Amino acid sequence: MASSTAPAIAVIGAGIAGLSAAARLRELGLQVRVMEKSRGLGGRSATRRIGRLGFDHGAQYLTVREPALEKALAPLIQRGVVARWEPRVVRLASDGTRTPGKEAERFVGVPGMSMLGRSLGGQSTVTLGTQITGVALRSDGTWTLLAQHGAGYGPFAGVIVTCPAPQAADLLKNASPDLARACESVEMLPCWATMVAFESPLGLDFDGAFVEDEVLAWVANESTKPGRRVRPECWTLHAASDWSRDRLEDDPDLISREMLQRFLEIAGAPAAEPTTCVAHRWRFARSAEPVAQGNLLDAARRVGVAGDWTHGDRLEGAFMSGLRMAEELGGLVGGAGN
Repeated sequence: MASSTAPAIAVIGAGIAGLSAAARLRELGLQVRVMEKSRGLGGRSATRRIGRLGFDHGAQYLTVREPALEKALAPLIQRGVVARWEPRVVRLASDGTRTPGKEAERFVGVPGMSMLGRSLGGQSTVTLGTQITGVALRSDGTWTLLAQHGAGYGPFAGVIVTCPAPQAADLLKNASPDLARACESVEMLPCWATMVAFESPLGLDFDGAFVEDEVLAWVANESTKPGRRVRPECWTLHAASDWSRDRLEDDPDLISREMLQRFLEIAGAPAAEPTTCVAHRWRFARSAEPVAQGNLLDAARRVGVAGDWTHGDRLEGAFMSGLRMAEELGGLVGGAGN
């Protein structure tokens, strides 16, 4: 529990990394304020609502290998806002050949992946709908955050930035040039996602597939996840990184139709007309190569960077990066729990 006199830390970004960092900082006895440009929590752990339908159009599920994440999820599983998803997973070749997929424990938010962020961020002080455009180091060694609408927030004893690498580099270019250069060196890959629904089930022999194809990389039957509607049958399709990059500025309607057509072809599904077919572009979906977490802390200025792109492209990596950066920065600032 943070006291009112404890040093305050700013966390920029309310994705899983930011929320994990905020929770750990509170455990260390520090005050925390999380700033988020969007209207919701969780970042790519998101659920898109289209009418009465829901699609996990970003991160599809969560794996749990780290004891710290297992501990954090235990109460959420007990409350029923996180549950195990047991899909039939295959590897799907471009010619439609299926081979068994890798077995793994997979967890999802209920009734959507957005519940993960909402649950992890429940005790954090979060300011939504506020885009931070700059960070400034004051003469006394504390930090001020500059917002898009001209407001300033602070002072803060330290800052953790959890934006995608290009955005983090832009924020830090004046305040911490070394950190900014490290972020600039990271190549972020895009991903087109298409959300599609069918009034009648497709009758496929899998619920999720890692696809080896020029167009598609992953497809999943959302209706098989716990707490979801069974009808209409909802699918999320993720495009391959290279294809997404080459088509990044194309019309979303064209993108969605091409992805749908390829899905039906490769899955051997009947030619079904969807009731919903909508594309969403993730401009910074994941990193081509993760960077070492230890390289992303400017200890002298007490500012660090975290995110799934520092630990691979899984939600578990996002969670652990936020937790570890909070422990490193918390140790520098000094909290009641240290």
